[in-house]
Amino acid sequence: MKTAWSITFALLIPLIVDAEDIQKFSFPPPEDMNRADVYALKTSWTPRAVLVLCPGANGNGEGMIRQKEWQEFAREQHLGLVGLSFASDGEFLSDCGRGYYCAAKGSGQILLDAIQKIYGHDLPLLLYGFSGGAHYTSGFVEWKPTQVISWCTYSAGWWDTPQKASANPPGIVACGDADPRYGATMIYFKQGRAVGKPWLWISLPNIGHASSPPLEEFIRQYFTAVLKQSHTKGLWIDVDLETSASEVLQKEQPSLTGWLPDAELFDSWKAINKP
Repeated sequence: MKTAWSITFALLIPLIVDAEDIQKFSFPPPEDMNRADVYALKTSWTPRAVLVLCPGANGNGEGMIRQKEWQEFAREQHLGLVGLSFASDGEFLSDCGRGYYCAAKGSGQILLDAIQKIYGHDLPLLLYGFSGGAHYTSGFVEWKPTQVISWCTYSAGWWDTPQKASANPPGIVACGDADPRYGATMIYFKQGRAVGKPWLWISLPNIGHASSPPLEEFIRQYFTAVLKQSHTKGLWIDVDLETSASEVLQKEQPSLTGWLPDAELFDSWKAINKP
């Protein structure tokens, strides 16, 4: 005989599945784009922000938001969860002024429109982008920095020069040391620090152009620290020597320094970083 609990649980199963279904939202592609889709999983009904996962060139972020690690993180931090599925012709993706990488040319507004449609109002964003998604993330942060709480760009082949701005959300610039994109990515980080942006550099050892679970776990820790920043103490570090950075170094050689939103992240950063 079924117990009352087992009967109740059986009735709840379809409700749970329905509540966690991934939904696809399609938008008319703007100029130089062929696809403008956003996938969403309502991990929180009243999110305080939205985590945006941005895949490689012309990729589909649905696969990223299906990963249990990102889902669990979004639920724990009361975040919405979306994945981008944008596409442009290859010729536009090698041109800094065209294609969906250029958030200011229409793809950024699509993301903002999607947030409005999914959640009913604007929400601040956390963004993580790999490869082509790193291009998009960096462009979005430059375009709408006040909309962004924090971000990570991992391994892109070329970058727009970061500009000095009044709003500078903290973020991570990362690349594998066996990735041909390493030099360009490091230069981008140094350019950002030179104009005073509170960025962190991560050099991943023995990895090429591929996803990195250790990096993604650190990103979640970093985002968590930023979300509770009023309760944590940040730390400036020397990214080459892996020590705390003096005020003199921060002022005179900013490109050698990076910022951690919580001093307790120092050991976790050292564990995945190889100078």
